[in-house]
Amino acid sequence: MNTTSVQRETTTKKALRLYPTRPIEPLGHGRYSVEGSDGFYEVDLGIDGGDETCPCPATKPCYHIALATIYRAKARIAARRVQAGTRTRRTTRRPFTRPGASPRRAARRAHS
Repeated sequence: MNTTSVQRETTTKKALRLYPTRPIEPLGHGRYSVEGSDGFYEVDLGIDGGDETCPCPATKPCYHIALATIYRAKARIAARRVQAGTRTRRTTRRPFTRPGASPRRAARRAHS
């Protein structure tokens, strides 16, 4: 008997795969409009102490909730970077200097 196992994609992996292609719009107060296969769903992440909800017919947690969670996390990271005045890690790097080296010598070497 020949059996094949069907490997189901996890909700998180599906959300990460679909994130770049699905439009997500914040509606305020932890609610997001997320595109699904049958239209748009209003996802509530329950940031005010409630449960995460999505009106789709899929079993919960669905990938719409995961998509909204990913969107919220990325938006918060971007806001913190703007608030800190940095866009990426590379903008905050300093030129390499030896430990204990004089800053004046490092500046002179850079101009030589």
